[in-house]
Amino acid sequence: MTKNKIPEVLILGLPNAGKSTLVNALSKRKTSIIGSTPNTTRDKVTTTLEFENEKKLLISDLPGFLEDPDDINYKFQDNILRYINQAEHILFLIDVQSKNYSGLDSIFKLINNNNLKNKTTTVFNKAENFKVENLDNRMYKYIFNSEIFISAYHKKGLDVLENILIKLSKKSTNSNKKKPSIVIVGRPNAGKSTLFNSLLNSNRSTVSNVPGTTRDRIIEEINLNTVPYQISDTAGIPRKRQKNQIDIYSSTLAIRSLENASLALIVVDSEIGLSFEDKRILKEAIEQNVTPIVVFNKWDKLDTYEKKVINNNIKNELKQYQWVNVLRVSALSKKNITQISKTIKDVENQLQTRIGTSDLNVIFRELWIKNPPHPFRGKRAKLKYVTQYSSYPPEFSFNLSSRIPKNYQMFIENNIRQNFNMKNICFKVKINA
Repeated sequence: MTKNKIPEVLILGLPNAGKSTLVNALSKRKTSIIGSTPNTTRDKVTTTLEFENEKKLLISDLPGFLEDPDDINYKFQDNILRYINQAEHILFLIDVQSKNYSGLDSIFKLINNNNLKNKTTTVFNKAENFKVENLDNRMYKYIFNSEIFISAYHKKGLDVLENILIKLSKKSTNSNKKKPSIVIVGRPNAGKSTLFNSLLNSNRSTVSNVPGTTRDRIIEEINLNTVPYQISDTAGIPRKRQKNQIDIYSSTLAIRSLENASLALIVVDSEIGLSFEDKRILKEAIEQNVTPIVVFNKWDKLDTYEKKVINNNIKNELKQYQWVNVLRVSALSKKNITQISKTIKDVENQLQTRIGTSDLNVIFRELWIKNPPHPFRGKRAKLKYVTQYSSYPPEFSFNLSSRIPKNYQMFIENNIRQNFNMKNICFKVKINA
C-alpha cells in the first residue's frame, strides 16, 4: 500500500523469524515489540524509513504466519492477505536454520497464488555464523528474484538490504511539517480499538472481547474538521503488578506514545467507571503537557440510575481536573461519536491561541496588585513581566523577583483559563525567579 505516495514494504514470515527485530534495526528505534513467544506482534506495525535526498519508505512488520491459528490470532491472520496485496514490495524473511518446511510452503503458495513473486525478495535471517554454501537444498525453492543473508540482531548484511530499500523508496511530495497527533489510551477492553475503527470508519484494528488483544501501537492518518492527524491505537494499560512481560512492555509503549502526542483520548469503560488506572493515565498525559479528552465508552449500556451514579462520581473523582472535557459515547454503535470531532476542533482552536505580551501584562499586573502572592521564605515576589513564548500547546514565562508558593502558580493557571481561550487544554507556565 502507498500512503501519500510513499511506497510500503511488508515483512512476511513465520513466527520468530526475526521480523520485529529487523524493523527495529532498520528504523533504529523500538518500533515493534520483541519477545521469544511466537506472534508477539499481532497486527501490522508501520514506521517510516528516511534516506538521503528526502526519499522515504514505509516498512511494516506483520504477525508471524500461522497455518492453524487459534480464535484470537485468526482475526489477525485474516488481514495478512489484504496487506500483502496492497504492498509495493515484500520481504520474505526466513530463519536460515528453520526446519518448518510446511509453514514455509504455505507462505510460498500464498505468494505464488496471488501473483506476488515478482515483487518478493527472500531474506535469510540469523545468518551471523552461517556459510551460504551450507544452505539446505530445500531452501532454494523459496528464493524468488534474489536472496540476501543477514543478521538483524547483530545488524550484519543490513547495508545490502538498505540498498534495495533505497531503490524502492521515493521522494515525498508532502510538506515536512509534522502532523498533529492523537493517541487513544486506556485500560484493557475499554473499547479503544472499536473507537479507533469508528473514527477511521474502517476495521483497521482487530477487536475482540479478550483483554490485551491489541499489543502494538497502530498508527494511521485521519482528517478531522479538514485537519490531518496521525491517530494511534495502543495496548491496554494494566496495573503495575501485571506480570506478563509482553503486556508490561506493550503498556509501557502505550504510555510512551503520549510523549509526542498533541491530544489524548482516554477511553473509560462506562460499565466499570473511572478507575485508579484511568486517573493515572490522565495525570500522566497532563504532566506531559498533552491535552486529554476523557471518553466514557459503552454509555448506551447503562440505565438512567447507573448514568447518574457515574456522573456524580465524575464530579468527585475529577474535581482536580474540572477543566478536562468529558464525553459519553458508544464506539460500537457510533452514538455521539461526532462529539469527539467537535470537541477536537474546539481544543485545536484553543491550542493555537496566542496572546499578546501587552494584554498578558495588563491583566496580570492588575491581578498581582489585587491578589498578591503570599511571601515565600520571607520575600513577596514582584512581577517583572510575562510573555507567551510558544503555542500548540501554549507556554508562558513569568519573570519574577523571587519565588512564589505552589498554590499561587495554580491561581495563575486558573486565571489564564478564565481570561483567555484556553479553558479545556494543557499549557505550561514557567516561573523564572
